[in-house]
Amino acid sequence: SAARPQDRADVADFYNVVLAVATWNPAFRQVMAAQGTSLPEQARALALLNMAISDALVSVMESKYYYNLWRPETAIRNGALDDNERTRGEDTFVPYLVTPCFPAYPSAHASASYAARAIGDRLFGEDGHSITLSRGAIHLTYTSFEQITDDIDDARVFGGIHFRFDQKTGAKQGRQIGAYLFKNSMRQAGPQ
Repeated sequence: SAARPQDRADVADFYNVVLAVATWNPAFRQVMAAQGTSLPEQARALALLNMAISDALVSVMESKYYYNLWRPETAIRNGALDDNERTRGEDTFVPYLVTPCFPAYPSAHASASYAARAIGDRLFGEDGHSITLSRGAIHLTYTSFEQITDDIDDARVFGGIHFRFDQKTGAKQGRQIGAYLFKNSMRQAGPQ
């Protein structure tokens, strides 16, 4: 459980306490300041961002309880009970992060973050940014929204609270929600 590179441990620790709203609002504000985004455009961007995060979280929680799949901690400890002769249990496994008390699949952090990224990519471009996210002694720097979602995916897997497929499915769900919301909500006036 402790065998992970320090940078991945830092990312896991950071995104364990810094959730989607506290990640993406500062990231958007930094990008908007650098690009000289007007006040009305800022208001629209932040509204779309927070609507996307909210809609993604509502959707993902419904999905979690529909599929009701176990977390890595439960799966690894009970590997001998899954009727698969190729797996065995490891009852001493402890994840790096404390396991949340709801089903794993799909990842809520992924769904919310990829919905946010879908909005950000469309509004500000996919890369060429200068974003710094900080909490305590951990400072993460990014030049693209993709780098943020990549770290969030790693944070959940290296933290031991998600499988990679939880992240991939959450990402897909979030991208679809963000794209739909961008196309259908708070459209700018005039020809589209």
